[in-house]
Amino acid sequence: MDGQRPQTVTAVTQQLKPDVYPQVDDEATIILTYPKAQASVQASWNWPFSRKDMEVYGQKGYVITVQRDDIRLRRGGDDAREEQSAAKPLSAPNDNPLSYLRAVIVDGAKPDGLSSLETNVTVMEILDAARRSAASGKTIHLPVSR
Repeated sequence: MDGQRPQTVTAVTQQLKPDVYPQVDDEATIILTYPKAQASVQASWNWPFSRKDMEVYGQKGYVITVQRDDIRLRRGGDDAREEQSAAKPLSAPNDNPLSYLRAVIVDGAKPDGLSSLETNVTVMEILDAARRSAASGKTIHLPVSR
């Protein structure tokens, strides 16, 4: 959403494996509402394998990531076919978390995009609201501005 804060955050959590994860919820669903969109985030310690995927649906198509290296894309009308292609590789130092950290700390690179301070503050606001929503069973309305 290009850094936009959601209007509301609603979350539900569960502890499905208390014998494995005795002190944490191991399943969470978070619903974010925006003026013209809705997002759902599913997080879990409970899945049988690692998942790093995302699905984005627009008015004329969709894009779905497949792990970290492939993209499924469909655009157009009902007769449009889905295309699969390799994701464009990230350039250095963004292609490796440790290289990126070094670039920021040692070389003075300014974190931007998904790594920016502004984005991370928004993420923390969402996670805090999700925690409060799950605890209270209520939707949390975020203020319009900080």
